[in-house]
Amino acid sequence: MTPRITAVLFDLGDTLWHFPSMPPVEVIRSETVGRLSRLLESWGEEVTDERYYLGRDIRLAVEEETSRAFHGDSLDPGYPELCRRVAARNGLRLTPEQGEELWEAWNLGGQFLGRTLFPGVLETLRWLKERGFRLGSVTNRGYGGPRFQQEMRDLGLAELFEVVALSCNLGFMKPHPRIFEYTLDAMQLTPQETAMVGDSMHADVEGAKALGMTAIWCRPPLDEPVEASTDPPEVEGSVRPDYTIDSISEIRGLPPFANGGLK
Repeated sequence: MTPRITAVLFDLGDTLWHFPSMPPVEVIRSETVGRLSRLLESWGEEVTDERYYLGRDIRLAVEEETSRAFHGDSLDPGYPELCRRVAARNGLRLTPEQGEELWEAWNLGGQFLGRTLFPGVLETLRWLKERGFRLGSVTNRGYGGPRFQQEMRDLGLAELFEVVALSCNLGFMKPHPRIFEYTLDAMQLTPQETAMVGDSMHADVEGAKALGMTAIWCRPPLDEPVEASTDPPEVEGSVRPDYTIDSISEIRGLPPFANGGLK
């Protein structure tokens, strides 16, 4: 007999939220340069011609290290320390605390970039909770500080999740089993009673199925920009999800959830 699903874990970026009206590249570049320039000036550092491109250098390093980790050992790159290494190439010797500040300044944040929940997300999550399902989140993220926590509250998500496991805090990126195991342990769940919902075949589907969880692939929006510092959307691969949906609202009609829930 197949174990009954009692909990659902969700990815965040490009699963629960997206960026349908992201600012033009020129606006993003200007904002990044402005933030980094003001930060350097607050440290008493000169914004030289070379340092003017510090934001670009960080972006290139982030893209390279994220791809390496995601398709390699799945160990979180440690982005503040990465920022320190990039800064050193520009003659800036930063403390670990300054590396954190630089990383936070470079991350423009979801509010600036137009982060928006997909239609039906809050309604579906509340529907699941009302029927007795426990909710958590497992996500690859480059930062999880106070600004991110506030954005989660502003979106109405913080109150719905028992646990939010962030790769930047745990040191492991999906599909590494440790990030999933941390969440299961924290919620006192077995893989067999847990479903994972996400847009990435590699991170979410392969990662979940490797531990024996039910995998629900939410097909990503292919005509929109994806989050920086995250895995790109993928097409269906060799590992098959247990279920495939095109929107979070479709969860309500899937067999594990369609028969009235746990209550």
